[in-house]
Amino acid sequence: MPDTKKIVKVIFSKKKQICFLHYDNGEQEEISLDLVNEYALTKGKVLSSELYSEIKSRQRKIDLKKSAYQYASYKPRTCFQVKDKLQKLGYNKEEINTAIDFLTEFEYLDDIRFANNYVKDILLRKSLSPGKLMMELQKKGIDRYTAEDAVNENFPHDNIYEIALKAAEKKMRMLASKPKEKQKSSLFSYLQRQGFNHDIIKNIMEDIGL
Repeated sequence: MPDTKKIVKVIFSKKKQICFLHYDNGEQEEISLDLVNEYALTKGKVLSSELYSEIKSRQRKIDLKKSAYQYASYKPRTCFQVKDKLQKLGYNKEEINTAIDFLTEFEYLDDIRFANNYVKDILLRKSLSPGKLMMELQKKGIDRYTAEDAVNENFPHDNIYEIALKAAEKKMRMLASKPKEKQKSSLFSYLQRQGFNHDIIKNIMEDIGL
């Protein structure tokens, strides 16, 4: 005779829209209210192993979509970030692809939109070069071509010197108490890390007297 589980108690959580099922073997678990209603999971109901496996499979799909939605809707994410998060939660490749399709269908995921908005937003807060922006986008899982298009479309290339100068002036305020040679080496290294090329850095160093 196959293993069975008998429901001995059902506790409804209005806040979470779930039910806590307690079984005769001492186990308990959370099940979506929709599934509780669909399968009539009430006190005294006996679940065969096949029915229990079916319910667990359905619940896993619900949990998958819920986890994906909560992560992607909290703030903008890339496909790579969502995949990485779901993998860490223990979902397999097929399940993750299902979640990605779900989020894409309802427009919670769009790497092109993410890349364009990221470039616009970060330039309001930081003075970065096109190369540095490309690196930051790729760290978040944006492919090279999408990142390149986003930077080319949204970066004010005509103002790259002014952007580099702004970055330098901000850094110099932090280096004001340092000896001049230390200011020079630190500023040069900083601008290099921000992705500005040698000619721009050289011109800026000359213009601010270093």
